[in-house]
Amino acid sequence: MSEPKTEPLESQPNRSQVQLAGATPATTPASRETASVPASPTASAAAPASEPERLLLEEIRQLGPWHMNIQLTESVFTGEAFASGGAIRDRERNKGVSLLNLRGYFLGKLRQLYPAGVASKTLLDCACNAGGYCFWAREAGMESAFGFDVRDHWIKQAKFVQGHRTVASTDRIEFQVCDLYRLPERGCSPADITMFKGIFYHLPDPVTGLKIAADLTREVMFFNTSTVWGEPDGYLKCGRESRENLMSGVHGLKWYATGPKVLSDILKWCGFVDRRLMFSVQQHDQPQLGRVEIIASKVPGLLDSIGGEILV
Repeated sequence: MSEPKTEPLESQPNRSQVQLAGATPATTPASRETASVPASPTASAAAPASEPERLLLEEIRQLGPWHMNIQLTESVFTGEAFASGGAIRDRERNKGVSLLNLRGYFLGKLRQLYPAGVASKTLLDCACNAGGYCFWAREAGMESAFGFDVRDHWIKQAKFVQGHRTVASTDRIEFQVCDLYRLPERGCSPADITMFKGIFYHLPDPVTGLKIAADLTREVMFFNTSTVWGEPDGYLKCGRESRENLMSGVHGLKWYATGPKVLSDILKWCGFVDRRLMFSVQQHDQPQLGRVEIIASKVPGLLDSIGGEILV
């Protein structure tokens, strides 16, 4: 359902629109969220030199549109099949889907949260899209990852990446087509880290959906959602959305939060004792909307090294 998930961008707001307590220009989301950090120093956007790589790029194009730029081989990235640098902010150039670089920000936050490493950790990715966070979690050394999405389009991409990614391990990763509300039926084991990005506002009952994911989270949740911009913080605003659009939910009903405070209150109710606002930004292309990212923890003190504004 997705890392922005008529999906507002998850990245690179105008710097004049960033609202982040204590942030310096060097640490605003514009520099953090969209930084492209290739897994290999030899990787480049140059045209592939071999016939197998040309055929791989053609398969990537046939599976489009893509929302995540994920490295497959030393020279092939899913996003760079469509644009130099692997990112497209103008959705009209990518069949209505924003194309984003999300790896660098995620791995950077993992290093801050777990300086001793994540070797024993597990990941749950709700609305996983093409599975980028699952692949980057295993790349970082996590024990295992499970990603699900309600749309088969994205899970096909995730399984394609799993079958062709050679720059890092892709074992102990599972993907399934699944609706969040059916997740309890799978009997999933709790994960240490949960990704809940680009799904909250696509749900007809977002608080229940978030509670399902929270109950399967042992330590940390990365939470990111679209919001209404310019209205008093403290409530959820109802709306309708397409059931067919790849970047929409499948239920037809959506809820926008009006700011980070109401989201913090809901996350607190779900059991997260600490909550840090990473950014709250206005959408550059849809100024009536905003984007909020919160990292929340059930473990007191775990977020002390990640910066951001403390939410009460």
